[in-house]
Amino acid sequence: MNRTVKSSLLLLLVLLTGMGSALGHHFKGLPHYNYFENYPQVPEEEFHGEAGNYEISLVVYDFQGIDRKQVEDPDKVRLFVMILNLQDNGVYGGRLTLEILDRDQVVETQVFKSSELESLYGMSRKLPETGKYALRLTLHDEGDLQCTIPFQLSSQETHWGPWVAAGLGVFLVVAAAGARRARVKQDRIDAGRKN
Repeated sequence: MNRTVKSSLLLLLVLLTGMGSALGHHFKGLPHYNYFENYPQVPEEEFHGEAGNYEISLVVYDFQGIDRKQVEDPDKVRLFVMILNLQDNGVYGGRLTLEILDRDQVVETQVFKSSELESLYGMSRKLPETGKYALRLTLHDEGDLQCTIPFQLSSQETHWGPWVAAGLGVFLVVAAAGARRARVKQDRIDAGRKN
């Protein structure tokens, strides 16, 4: 095996080894009981926004990639919001309106008198995969301060793993063909010198 093929195989091994940790999930910002104990590895996505002195964290659960028969309301997307005041490092727990937007049209509205679930706000709704979604928050105790956070469902994302693997496969085939061609050319040159 020549040096080019060995280098290509080493590169492929390094990339594939690192992909596992890059695809891992975490549950940042959510209390333990929101892990949905009967399926703790539920894929989730986290999106961020800012408004005034506040940083907003939106966590989206849409139950892709699990046995949907074991999920209560498997077609509902669950949204959890945590609002952190960057000035005093406290959590906003006051009056709030959450609106799910699809292409700037309101499809769901929920008004809260205060936070629930240990300083979180949560809502759920069935959302088709074809939507272009955002969550608009209105913090009423802060003079109706608003923030809009675009989000997408995990089923709407481009999963790069297969594309990267296919690209590496093409690269290896091209590298092997090039190495073979170079070897054949060198063999012909060597054979010509002997004659």
